[in-house]
Amino acid sequence: MIYTFEHFLKNPKLFDSSSQLDFDVCVVGSGAGGATAAATAAARGARVLLLEAGSFLLPSDLTQREEDMYPKLFYEAGGRRTANRAIRVMHGMGVGGSTLHNINLCKRTPKSIIDSWQLPHLTSEKFHQISEDIEKELNVAIILDKDFNENNWLFKTGTERLGYKGSALAHNRKGCAQSGFCELGCSFNAKMNALRIYIPQVVQHNGVVLSNTQALHFRWAGRRIFELTAQVIHPETRAKICDLNIKAKSFVLSGGGIESVLLSQRSSLPDPYRQLGKHLHLHPGTGICGIFSQDVLMWKGIPQSYECTEFLSFDEKEDKRVWLVGGSAHPSGVAGMLPGFGQEHAALMKLYPKMASISPMLHDHTEGQIDMDGKLLAKISYNLSDSDRKQLARGLFQACKILFAAGAEKVYVPFRKLKEFKSPDQLQESDLYPDNMEIDMVAVHPMSTLRMGVDPTSSVTDDYGRYHHLDNLWVADSSLFPTSLGVPPQISIYSIGRYVGGLLPL
Repeated sequence: MIYTFEHFLKNPKLFDSSSQLDFDVCVVGSGAGGATAAATAAARGARVLLLEAGSFLLPSDLTQREEDMYPKLFYEAGGRRTANRAIRVMHGMGVGGSTLHNINLCKRTPKSIIDSWQLPHLTSEKFHQISEDIEKELNVAIILDKDFNENNWLFKTGTERLGYKGSALAHNRKGCAQSGFCELGCSFNAKMNALRIYIPQVVQHNGVVLSNTQALHFRWAGRRIFELTAQVIHPETRAKICDLNIKAKSFVLSGGGIESVLLSQRSSLPDPYRQLGKHLHLHPGTGICGIFSQDVLMWKGIPQSYECTEFLSFDEKEDKRVWLVGGSAHPSGVAGMLPGFGQEHAALMKLYPKMASISPMLHDHTEGQIDMDGKLLAKISYNLSDSDRKQLARGLFQACKILFAAGAEKVYVPFRKLKEFKSPDQLQESDLYPDNMEIDMVAVHPMSTLRMGVDPTSSVTDDYGRYHHLDNLWVADSSLFPTSLGVPPQISIYSIGRYVGGLLPL
């Protein structure tokens, strides 16, 4: 059963009996990791409770309008930023988590990355076998050339003209209407995501899902958590409807690289080596706009279906850490990234139909930190290192070259003072080296803040995903990854959820 806030409004004492809130497993967060961990544990016979701070949204609730969907699909209505205001961090919410709004990109974590973690029980062979099973369940398939939109055709054209390595990307979608509104949730229910695949499995195995339920803090003693305090909240006003006290044999943190940390910090979990919230990676990126003579209409069709990997290598001997992917942005996203005011900004937005975009994304070595900012908000400390800024400059430079090779008449780079280029001859990589606050960036993949490791002095969990200093707390989300993945983490988060869900004691 999936319970929403309406159930509590009609019956405030719905879960007043302690016996009804006593489970084998309580999973906090219903995204790729949490939904899969919950479904896996439920299939093994566990009595599972799955909590989600966001709402239970049906396809009919997804209006494809930014002003409606941002507050429903993202923490802080999509306005969450790093402390220096340089990077907007899009952190998803709702039953299904970030799989509701993501663009369905599916790539496996490279073998060399997993091997570098040196985790005895989570080898690259084991991880990739789980990922292969997940890909089959999610209907992952390569996007065919015939289904590329104009933006991705132009990106492909420019990449091939320069002789760079590139290929079509794989997505998890079925029955796609190619509306282009993936990041606002799919009103056609074509995403093979956590809500469509794994949440139903939880319910089928008699699990309970509580939406609009914010986990507040764990109560613990010695090496065990004995209770979780939560509150049911109204989705619009965020006002408290009622409190809940939840008991379970095992608890699983699956709120993502930020929210899992905040719950841990609010609970003052034992952290003798001060590892909670450290080692943050963001996989940040930005968007380069090329202006073409013809209409591009980049908001239409399947977004992000092509990649250029010429400047991304997972060989430590090669200094290549920039992934180039076709950009995708709706009007408010473009308006928020392009600098300027008044008539200057309006003139840029009039070019929107003719814009094509490429996004350079960093396989970042920068490490940041998550701390509480008040009771429920996050302070995200993250400043790009010199080496990452050099990589970003390379990505900006090469994205500009690709757009010109595809036929762009001019190219815009969204520094605070907009950089405009009218020919590739004007480009200099050194001119695109940004200060930390000089270019607007976006991150949708926060990770590594509760990272796995065999050494408790430098990690938060062991290589089973179990908290080093508590016997019945586990983690199953992107915060487990010891390093930046350098690729979209969706498949890896589903896989880590399957891995941890299979290990939970029943």
